Amino acid sequence: MSQSTGSSRQESSSRFSLPEDASIADVFGRLYHLPVIAALMAFMLWVRLQSYDEFVIDGEYYFTGNDPWYHYRETTYTVMNYPFTMPYDIWTRYPEGTLAGQFGTLWDQLVATVILIVGLGSPTEAQAGAVMLVATAVMATLCAIPTYYLARRFVPRVPALFGVLLLALIPGQFLNRSLVGSYQHHAAETFFMTVAVLAMLVALSVAGTHKPVWELVVDRDFEAMRTPAIYSALAGFATALYLYVWQPGLLLIGIFGIFFLVTITSDVVHDDSPEPAIFVGAVSMTVTGLLLVIPLEEFSFSVTAYSFSQIFLPLGVAAGCLFLGALARGFEGREIAPERYPVAVGGILAGVAAVMIVALPDIWSHLYGNFVQYVGLGATDVQATIAEAQPLLAQGQGVEPIIREYGLTLFVAIIALLGILLAPLVRSSETNHTLYAGVALGIVALFIALPAVPDVLFGLVGVPGELGALVTGFLLLVGAMYLVRYPAEEQLLVIWALFLLSATFTQLRFSYYLVIPVVVLNAIVIGKVIAYTNLDADTISEAGEKLKGIEGWQVMTVSAILIAILVPGLIVPVEAAGATGTAWQIGANAGPGEVQGWDDSLEWMSENTPYPGELEGHDNRLDYYGTVEHPGDDGYEYPEGAYGVMSWWDYGHWITVLGERIPYANPFQNNARDAANYLLAPDEEQAETVLERLNEPNEAEAQARYVMIDWQMVAPTSKFSAPVTWYDDADVEQEDFNRQVYQVTEEGALQPVTRIQTQRYYESQMVQLYEGYGSAMEPEPVVVTYDIEQIPTPAGEQLEIVTLPADPDEFIQRYDSMEEAEQAVEDAPGEAQIGGVAGIPSERVDALEHYRLVYADETPGQAPGAQQLQELQGLGVDTEETLGTSLMEGLSDDYVKTFERVPGTTVEGSGAEPGAEVQAAVEMEKPTGETFIYTQYAEADGDGEFELHLPYSTTGYDEWGPEEGYTETNVQATGPYQVVSEDGTQLAELDVSEAQVIGEDDTTPTVELESAEEAGGAGSVDGGPSEDETESDPGSVTAGNALGLVAPIATTIA
Repeated sequence: MSQSTGSSRQESSSRFSLPEDASIADVFGRLYHLPVIAALMAFMLWVRLQSYDEFVIDGEYYFTGNDPWYHYRETTYTVMNYPFTMPYDIWTRYPEGTLAGQFGTLWDQLVATVILIVGLGSPTEAQAGAVMLVATAVMATLCAIPTYYLARRFVPRVPALFGVLLLALIPGQFLNRSLVGSYQHHAAETFFMTVAVLAMLVALSVAGTHKPVWELVVDRDFEAMRTPAIYSALAGFATALYLYVWQPGLLLIGIFGIFFLVTITSDVVHDDSPEPAIFVGAVSMTVTGLLLVIPLEEFSFSVTAYSFSQIFLPLGVAAGCLFLGALARGFEGREIAPERYPVAVGGILAGVAAVMIVALPDIWSHLYGNFVQYVGLGATDVQATIAEAQPLLAQGQGVEPIIREYGLTLFVAIIALLGILLAPLVRSSETNHTLYAGVALGIVALFIALPAVPDVLFGLVGVPGELGALVTGFLLLVGAMYLVRYPAEEQLLVIWALFLLSATFTQLRFSYYLVIPVVVLNAIVIGKVIAYTNLDADTISEAGEKLKGIEGWQVMTVSAILIAILVPGLIVPVEAAGATGTAWQIGANAGPGEVQGWDDSLEWMSENTPYPGELEGHDNRLDYYGTVEHPGDDGYEYPEGAYGVMSWWDYGHWITVLGERIPYANPFQNNARDAANYLLAPDEEQAETVLERLNEPNEAEAQARYVMIDWQMVAPTSKFSAPVTWYDDADVEQEDFNRQVYQVTEEGALQPVTRIQTQRYYESQMVQLYEGYGSAMEPEPVVVTYDIEQIPTPAGEQLEIVTLPADPDEFIQRYDSMEEAEQAVEDAPGEAQIGGVAGIPSERVDALEHYRLVYADETPGQAPGAQQLQELQGLGVDTEETLGTSLMEGLSDDYVKTFERVPGTTVEGSGAEPGAEVQAAVEMEKPTGETFIYTQYAEADGDGEFELHLPYSTTGYDEWGPEEGYTETNVQATGPYQVVSEDGTQLAELDVSEAQVIGEDDTTPTVELESAEEAGGAGSVDGGPSEDETESDPGSVTAGNALGLVAPIATTIA
């Protein structure tokens, strides 16, 4: 399939030169591709901007996902400090701050430039928001231009235009990450990578024509080297621009490095001069390396920031090209057979690897780890919690994800790759070449059809099967290129496409890169089909002549191929693969998404909590867009009065930008593991240990002041599993928190029906906060009965699963008392537990003493247990009768709940029966009017004295707010605490002031229980009397007056 490569570029310079009397038709006939490209670009832009109005709400601009919000912050900073980007950000990753290496790049500078132009040097917030809203869509549209000219390196104009059409229609990651509101760097990455590859192809072509060899360097014949040097330097410059947009783009340097290694070695084997390729590689990669000195920001080898890696890796490729050239000259001078050259190169590489493994194990581990992580099909469990880092095939069953992403175009692209690689081998006069093609194809087919084969083979030497198969495929590719001669440009296209294919199957994010070689390869297929049917023409007049004599078979052949490529998945969604729509349908349904569920809570936080630096009355206000130089490895030293907000890392950027507060964790995965350890801590003490460990680096009194939890974090079928994967304070698995329940069908198959929770789930910090508001959570006499079955796995092991009991009606039952429920668990023929459904734990979960709800989002969200309730109803469970929750009541809950971590106040109590349990309860009201009850228990000592540590106040809300350095809580008590003995015969009321809870009033409240029969008694509460006060506090209520209030609360809690 290499013929079109040369013919498509052999246009005379006169092809587009027009006579003076040329007509408009002549002009269009020769330049028709330009309006067609423009029309396709207009379509691409329309598809992406259809939903623009959905992102402008009440004059405010919204973005989708997480990263766009941080780009908004970085770009805004650049507009304010043009052309500089933020050197260090102290408004995220508390208590250290962070260098957001992948943000604040050339992409933000380009958009900032446009914003300044649109705003005539003084843009408004609305102008900036509007530009950022559409920037990615515009950049994705611009990708059509280099894509067309990249395809033109291999095919005539019509097939190249077809490739651009496919780019406009493919509905996968490239589209989804470039819709309006998706203000990210992905489209810019794709654009600049495509430009870099195109520039390298052009440089290779020019070098092949001008033949720059070593003698020209020795003779200092700069004029002869001038043209290839310029084009090679431009290729290096284009590559540097790509890395200016995305620092981890070192993958492209690796691809170029592998390409130069293969093509130089191939040239030597085929007795061609490798020096044109060496010249291009040495010049281009040297230019790239030197240009990457400019943005150097870390003296390390990090791949996610501008470091030595971005400098030394391209310079290493340049040096490698020169070394290979010197080695080739040595072979030539000593008249060594060129067939031995690959052996020498392979031996040198193996020796270098061996030395690194032994002498530099850390560097080897770093290189190997990054290779496996990005292209080696080795996604880790932690990567699996990051949407864009998950493998492509993890998105569904079989080939469904491929069809959803590309329709059939990826399969067509693979056919094109096979055609490019196998055609020269099959056409060769050497029988062993044809045999090699057959064997190589058979090995690849075997590994794909039977993945257990590479698992077993490579498992014998401790290599993962996927990685072993990948390396085998690459070696087969190299072998083919050593057997027959492939043009350098085809070699680069093949290596680029295969590496991106492997990268996409490793991490989904690379799918928006892969789309470019996919459409180019499809263009090559269409070009071959058109050439085969003798319909190839490069001008309108030529096409008209050929169409005059067109035959039916020609029409049917071309039409069948076009329909096969265009219709399934691109024009008609393949519903069986889970496709959601065509490109234009997906564009029409775009919206901001779940950030709208958080917006209310974040707006409340920005207005009703102390500004960072002003907590507890400190006067150290932080500058939101201030410039902070990189503080070094120790991180930023926050002043007194600064504090952090704890949540899952998904929401960090929203907290920074919309809430204008400082999150601990963020979508850079900063502090993600610590956040998981906190959110899943089994008790309050362990949660405090995590915070102490996290806050330790800061000399000031670092504080975690707020915790924000949404329903998805707590829902077992949503995001709950992500923190479990990151958690490392103990060895836990998903099954330690909730277990999938299966039903055995009549055919003997296992069908998942619902999940049941364990006690460990309810003890988790974030579950107790969201579900119980920090209150003690009580079990109920609900028994879940199930069976445990052992099933064999393909690996020959036994897997333990939970199944419904033989009689599904016995799955969940409610009893009249806890005693009956406990007896039912003991007598169950199979396995049984109390609770585990509908927010009911198996045993009591103690109350949290330092956390209180301060705001509940007025935006409704799905209740964490909503899916479970629906599943139970589907199994015939009467949820209202059995669980005390109707389906309607259990479907929704507050989208986000915001808690404050407060000192709390210690209450000293007396008058209880020795050894008796005492309960304190208070009814709290949310902004929506909905109420909940906070309950805490204490045990009286031998003198009848007890202590309670209470986080909720009941009075004094108006006295403290952001101006004083505290929270203006929107969740307030409807009355005082009701304190009651275990048997209900002794009780009292208790008021706790806001000042006592937040630590501004250090007086100790006291409460004395009195007999409920003594209605006129002196059961008293002391909220903190002065030294000479001898009478009861005026706000206290006698035990008798409390009697009517405790009973309903006690009944509700029980």
